[in-house]
Amino acid sequence: MRKVQIILGPPGTGKTTSLLNIVEEALSRGIPPERIAYLAFTRKAAYEAQERAMAQFGFEEGRFPYFRTLHSLAFKELGMQRDEVMTDSHYRKFGKAMGIEFRGIYDENIGLHTGDGLGDKCSRIESLARMGLRNIEDQMAITNINDLSTHAVKQYHSALVAYKKDNGVYDFTDMLEKYNSQLPVDICIFDEAQDLSSAQYKMAILAASLASEVYIAGDDDQAIFGWAGADVDKFLNLKGQKTTLPNSHRIPKKIHSLANDVVRRIKNRYPKKWAPKKQEGDVIYVTNEQDIDFSESGSWMLLSRSKYLLYRLKQAVRQQGYAYTINNRSSLESEETRAIIAWESLRKGKSISQHEAKNLVNFLAFNPDLIKQDSYMMADLGLPDAAKDYDWMTMLKGIAPDEREYLRSCMRNGEKFSDKPRITISTIHQSKGGEADNLVLLTDMGKLSWENLGSDEENRVWYVALTRAKENLYLIQPRGLRYFSI
Repeated sequence: MRKVQIILGPPGTGKTTSLLNIVEEALSRGIPPERIAYLAFTRKAAYEAQERAMAQFGFEEGRFPYFRTLHSLAFKELGMQRDEVMTDSHYRKFGKAMGIEFRGIYDENIGLHTGDGLGDKCSRIESLARMGLRNIEDQMAITNINDLSTHAVKQYHSALVAYKKDNGVYDFTDMLEKYNSQLPVDICIFDEAQDLSSAQYKMAILAASLASEVYIAGDDDQAIFGWAGADVDKFLNLKGQKTTLPNSHRIPKKIHSLANDVVRRIKNRYPKKWAPKKQEGDVIYVTNEQDIDFSESGSWMLLSRSKYLLYRLKQAVRQQGYAYTINNRSSLESEETRAIIAWESLRKGKSISQHEAKNLVNFLAFNPDLIKQDSYMMADLGLPDAAKDYDWMTMLKGIAPDEREYLRSCMRNGEKFSDKPRITISTIHQSKGGEADNLVLLTDMGKLSWENLGSDEENRVWYVALTRAKENLYLIQPRGLRYFSI
């Protein structure tokens, strides 16, 4: 008889570890790694599972051919090449030919366009309809885009189909639709299943049809990608033996209590009982991000509901002189910092590459002519030996005053240009799957909004945000308005 087990993993309960334990148990029974599939919603999750499996079991990467995202699996099974996949440049070329504008970017993680151009909007509706296995009329009825007609989206769809055919390319949803393989595996594991769309579920069912054991892991309370096509109802209606992972290794008691206050507001959910870790933790209410001392040890995650509020969080960190990561890029990963590193290398008698030299001279008080060579010393830049007595603050004139002061503050605080920053700034949606010792949440909600939260998805978003914290949770709220309370 076929075994189907649904593993419900509340925040920090070790879902990935539990799934790898299943892999380990299967290997101990003599099932080869090639007969085990681990399919995840995001590349990050799939990569993490593969890396942990290789480290834990001592296998090389090629021994786990089915540790992938669904899109990656479709790409592999269809025998596609990279130049056959629609990219942002394809969409912009298509938009130019059609006379429609794409203002945002194409997010490959979710297969959707961001932005508010006509092309972005048409693309989102067309993609969401296909992900949800709906026609365009039905998708238009449930998507709130007032300045867009059904006729325009249908025209867009017809033109896009023709463009893809003429150029021999496929988009991410095409891959799901064209997939037609039953994986030759005994065990099939699906991670973050609450984030799958209807089209992905259809593909997943086919892919796993030969497996004697199927494990489906997720948490409906953390389903926050409905706007991107995810169908949490599919997850809630799955048939099989349900198991809830009972103990969180991340969430302390006070934050667990607050999170439960939020999660109880979700109407469409599967009830779960899970316990926090032994530590109390702390929930700290502040009225302004400037009131938080980022010198406190440990990792930090600063979150907001909306992208436009990230600037506030970024400025608060910069004013205190600490490095941070935003949009997967370090604040110390700039042309200015590379110039500083290059100059200080020259002062120590080291050579720098041609690329480093070209960047450096953009910030010097003068611009020497660089001859074509692989590396440069101080003399090669036409500088006297005495120049080594002057640090970057004296010699580099092209750095903007605010950036100069920020970099000087970072150095005074002991920040290393080569280290990964301990502070991450992101939206709540970007933070999913992450965690930090200290979490700062800019709620950007008024008291009335909080008291009347009716959307299950909005409650899930705030639940995901709160449960990234391992020790301390800082809530930025107007004085006297504790719409998150314990």
